[in-house]
Amino acid sequence: MVSEEVQKFQRAAAALRPGSVQGKLPCREQEQDDIRQHLHTAVRQGGSVQVLYISGMPGTGKTGSVLHILDHMERAKDVPSFKMVHINAMRLGSPNAVFSNIWSQLPKSSRAKVNASAAPGELANLFENRQAKDPVVVLLIDEIDHLVTRSQTVLYRVFDWLQCPRPRLVVVAISNTMDLPERLLPRVASRFGIVRVEFQPYNRGQIIEIISQRLAAVSAKEVLSPVALKLSAARVAAGSGDIRKALQCLRRAIEVRLSTIGATGPADIKHLEVAEKELLRASPAARAVAGLSLGARRLLTSMLLQLRKTKSDAVAVPEVIARYAKLAVATAESTDTLLPVEVAPGGRFAEEVQSLVHRLEAMSLVIQQVNGASRTLTLGAGLDAEDLAAALEPAENDEGIRSLIRDDGPRVR
Repeated sequence: MVSEEVQKFQRAAAALRPGSVQGKLPCREQEQDDIRQHLHTAVRQGGSVQVLYISGMPGTGKTGSVLHILDHMERAKDVPSFKMVHINAMRLGSPNAVFSNIWSQLPKSSRAKVNASAAPGELANLFENRQAKDPVVVLLIDEIDHLVTRSQTVLYRVFDWLQCPRPRLVVVAISNTMDLPERLLPRVASRFGIVRVEFQPYNRGQIIEIISQRLAAVSAKEVLSPVALKLSAARVAAGSGDIRKALQCLRRAIEVRLSTIGATGPADIKHLEVAEKELLRASPAARAVAGLSLGARRLLTSMLLQLRKTKSDAVAVPEVIARYAKLAVATAESTDTLLPVEVAPGGRFAEEVQSLVHRLEAMSLVIQQVNGASRTLTLGAGLDAEDLAAALEPAENDEGIRSLIRDDGPRVR
């Protein structure tokens, strides 16, 4: 028979799974109130020409908040019936696939299947000819950045539906970047107004509160040492503020404690350290970082420092070049360049950085997005700022840069 103590640890580990708690997210009350107010008004008035733009770093509760509110609205008696269409643009094969995906989620009672090429026209016709009795469509587009193309035609077509006489449409766009609206071409931006809701990264106190609430809900707060909880919360808050990372690390720490023969007491710092090392080793992207050349690692270090400075998940390429040049000058070391160090017109190191970006793109460690003359870099899937820092630090020989990676040294601005 499983002991009561073991059951308590098992309940705690289950409670810290990211999707284990459904409903209103703690520490996001104001953001959820803003979202709820807009959506309630938009559905009741039969649609809105304003796009609800929700931005913030990954793991800050954006999608969970919207889905919770929409679920509550679907069951509320004082809200007219509506149809929700949920698209995760990151999972689409191409930006143009969004149209057939939207079509497939609309009521099929009078809808025939259409091929991908016909879907944009069919949707335009649908929204052009909607009637007052038709239910409002709430179109939720997660990771909307992935619909950005050089011509921005896909976004133009989506937002242009709002200009129809009576589209009965509400558009909710979720993004990891704040400035996507500012990067849109005028012909696209002119199609809609915008209501912004910004989700800040979770801070240390909020992370502690969320974890404590989850453990208290299953009567298992005592399975986790307060010191381990505070340390994990501080580390995550100092990095990405991604609550999923805290949940993952602390859940694994509890599992480590549970599997340790003869262990007594709560999961503590030693179990947390084991968990963090295991999770880092389990990340293919983090493992790949250790085997990179000096120049590639310095480029990732430059990205890391800029991500921290801007508190964003995307950084402009010129900023990365400038940071990369500062690190090279500060260490007076030559990187593994295949190209001349002195370059123009992009300034010193521009060609070198671009060569390294292409190399890292091929390894899926970074993603470069081009929007006209603007270029930005984001970390690839499976790699966040905290994991990147943990992988870069032991591979770095220069103590000054190691200190910057640890985020405890003098700042290079």
